[in-house]
Amino acid sequence: MELQHPQRTVSQAIADELRVMRSHVFGVVGNGNIHLVSALPATIHRYTSARHEGGAVAAADAYFRASGKVAIATSTYGPGFTNTLTALAELQAARIPMVLVLGDIPTSGPRNIDVDQQGLLRALNVHFEVIDAPTATAQTRWAVQQAHRRSAPVVLFIPYDLVDAPLPEQRRLRIAEESEIGSSSQVATDARFIAEQLKTAKNPLILVGRGVLESEMQDVVRRIGDQTGALFMFTGMAANAFSTSWSLGIAGGFTHRGMLATVAEADFVLALGCGLNQFQVRKGSLFSSDATLVHVAIDPREPMIPVDRTLVHDLRDLAPAVEDEIAGTVVENSWRERLGEIPERETEELDPGCFAEVADDGKLDPRFVLRQLNELLPQERTVVTDGGHFLGWVPKYIDVLDPRGLVMVGTAIMTIGLGVPSAAGATIARMDRCTTLFTGDGGALMGIADFETFFRAARARSEFGPEFAGPATVMIVLNDAAYGAEIHQYVKQGLDEEAMLLEDVDFSTMGQPWGIPGLNVTSPEQLRAGGRSRGVPRRTCRENVRAGREDQPTARGGLPEGVALQARGFAAGFLHSGAFGLEYFLDQFLAGDIHRFGVGVRGDGIAGIGIE
Repeated sequence: MELQHPQRTVSQAIADELRVMRSHVFGVVGNGNIHLVSALPATIHRYTSARHEGGAVAAADAYFRASGKVAIATSTYGPGFTNTLTALAELQAARIPMVLVLGDIPTSGPRNIDVDQQGLLRALNVHFEVIDAPTATAQTRWAVQQAHRRSAPVVLFIPYDLVDAPLPEQRRLRIAEESEIGSSSQVATDARFIAEQLKTAKNPLILVGRGVLESEMQDVVRRIGDQTGALFMFTGMAANAFSTSWSLGIAGGFTHRGMLATVAEADFVLALGCGLNQFQVRKGSLFSSDATLVHVAIDPREPMIPVDRTLVHDLRDLAPAVEDEIAGTVVENSWRERLGEIPERETEELDPGCFAEVADDGKLDPRFVLRQLNELLPQERTVVTDGGHFLGWVPKYIDVLDPRGLVMVGTAIMTIGLGVPSAAGATIARMDRCTTLFTGDGGALMGIADFETFFRAARARSEFGPEFAGPATVMIVLNDAAYGAEIHQYVKQGLDEEAMLLEDVDFSTMGQPWGIPGLNVTSPEQLRAGGRSRGVPRRTCRENVRAGREDQPTARGGLPEGVALQARGFAAGFLHSGAFGLEYFLDQFLAGDIHRFGVGVRGDGIAGIGIE
């Protein structure tokens, strides 16, 4: 008897096309996408189930930011779809390439349970396609291409009656070819113009955006700046795109006060591969109004500030042409020569109290906390931030070694609550780095549904081999028991603060349902000088890893009486005592002596949790 193989379905065909992307899929299942998700494990390396549909989209967003691979997410129709809207609006505004596969109304028309999903996407200006069975394969392939080309999300709707329908013979799509941008003659003309501006400007500045990374033109752009004596700034998604001693840091709201006066001296600004949004230009105040501003992008949107000229080019064509035009240029008395060096990032004169350990309200000063954590946390890290009042401090004080190391989901439309699922996506994207999540108390409470997703992503590292046995995650909650941005902005205007206040939650205990203890840090002593106390010797995390377990302190050798070193972690009382300070905990954790570890601070500072 001949075995009958089941016919391939529409959902299976879509899954097969997604496999080609070699990316990761995040989702929440329902009857509108369960057939697709069921087909994914066999065709895609890994699928991660989130606990909230908005979390799945946010995780996919972070995955792209941390890896450069197109994001993929999926949800069912109706409430599953509507739950994605805030995160989807964030992706659209931030220009994140993503394919979002959603359930949809049947081909026969809407039922009484259906919402106008297409209408909602039109309101967000998100492009979508409705799957037609004879072209399902081609439509999926096209969606991937469009996400790349547009740097924007593309939604694929699978009608409910097609999710398990047999796949008919496939047809090609008839799509008009789009005209190429930037002809060779135009590239040459614009390259000469830019080169002339750079050579004649007194104080040229190059703003390096994400487009430089995606075109892999970092080295070329650096050489252009070095040849002409220009200074550099970077957008948040291109932070540390290349190494240079002539950087003024991250542009906009993340620029240190010590750099602002120098930025304002620029008389020519070349913005490459960025959007010039309100964050990047400090709401229009970053650059001098007298500066000549040239904006280069492959698909520019309306910038926040007026520009003198917008040039539409692929940087892979334009940047080498500019480098050729400036070859051999000698700039006498350049801006770099006159400066001598980049100014100090901050001083007491410019920002009184910026080096305080405790703020005026008696609570830990976040700047002090972040400076200390910058030294304590592993250098090889991925820094993830939620939105919130604290956001402006993290990129200033927590360093990252590479441009994919800073993930800020939520800044495009001022969203909070996406940090926790974003950390899950970033962890999966960069398994060899320690994911450090910074969130506020408001964002942490909003994102609590995906706490478990984050922890599960950290544990998944062990499945990728022994080389990923190092530090996995640390979660830090900056807790002011309030919606801080509203408190600071509106209470002084006389508005009632009651609705702006939050219960003072002990976040160090929130990992307990998953067996993850926490630590409260309540005083500068726990952070000062690495948090050392009671004679615990300081060693770097790498030194501890090399030393192994043999010479680690034991309960008899210095731990507080009654507290024992356990095979799977320290007793909770010790973790909450703060007797040895934060550095000791981190060192032990990273050395492998604490397999599950938390770090946190109460209303007088920060709070959080982390695991191996």
